[in-house]
Amino acid sequence: MTAERRYGFIGSFIYAVSIILIGLIIGRAIRIIAEKYRLPEWFSLNYFMNALIRVVLLVLNPIILISAFWSADLTNIRLIYLPIFGIITIFLGAGLAFLYSKWRQLPNDQIGSMFVSGAFLNLGSFGVLFCVLFIGEEAVAYAAMFRLLEEFTYYTIIYPIAKSYGSIEGNAPGSRVMRIIKDPFIMITFCSIIVGAALNLSPIDRFEWLGASNSALVALASILLLVPVGFSMRIASVKKYWKLSIWLIPIKFLAVPLIITGSAYLIGLGSLYDGILLQVLVIMSAMPPAVASLVPPRLYDLDMELANSNWIVTTSSLIFVLPILFMLVNWMK
Repeated sequence: MTAERRYGFIGSFIYAVSIILIGLIIGRAIRIIAEKYRLPEWFSLNYFMNALIRVVLLVLNPIILISAFWSADLTNIRLIYLPIFGIITIFLGAGLAFLYSKWRQLPNDQIGSMFVSGAFLNLGSFGVLFCVLFIGEEAVAYAAMFRLLEEFTYYTIIYPIAKSYGSIEGNAPGSRVMRIIKDPFIMITFCSIIVGAALNLSPIDRFEWLGASNSALVALASILLLVPVGFSMRIASVKKYWKLSIWLIPIKFLAVPLIITGSAYLIGLGSLYDGILLQVLVIMSAMPPAVASLVPPRLYDLDMELANSNWIVTTSSLIFVLPILFMLVNWMK
């Protein structure tokens, strides 16, 4: 059951925003407490934040993915378009941000930061969550297919291009590929999809309790992932760079979704699965940069303050984007 059927339009919007705010506020509160009070020496905040991420990626996400793929209809060959559109979405956002940076004649370190912010998408914390809230639990598998090659694209293409605009040498191309292969989070994600798809093909039906709990698990995973984000936010950088960052709003929330969704409609994806694929594409292609977009600027000595401003400005814009996405998805049903 979708949040829309449960709560109605206003309720669904409030529910989505509440999940985001809860995670960010908890993270920010922990930051304030850590700055005002001396924490016990045995308690490591970095370890705690990393532990939250590990719980989501190694425990909750596998359960969510296995459950979603177990019950999804995966019989149509045109589902292969989903990961392809995922890659195109990354390139499109990166390319438009790059063209804007060149037009503004920004210095190299700022071009690199704008490029990375344009490329990265918050598909884990936000994309999947909004697909569940606005479409239903059945959208999780298709959202996962959209982001199937996301990490591979970041590490093998986006990182090297970002590095070319920085002043610090990064890892060799071979080491980036090995990083993907050895990354337990990426490998567990792929394994979860394979296990879920195998169960889908088996005569075993998905347990009812597993399907009923999936939406709640997605919400919990989103909150836990947003706690470290709230903890690391640096709001002061927005004052300096908001005039640049604000131009990512029409790129990320207008140009990219229009091109992606329009292209998908033209090749007939709107007629599949009662329009769910097109609805997933609308949501997933209209996501702000992930907090991971702050990693390449730190690695390659790009403009870290600009990257942070980009992330805060675009993420804050969801307060206006979410109602539009909700109405658009419901209009498409």
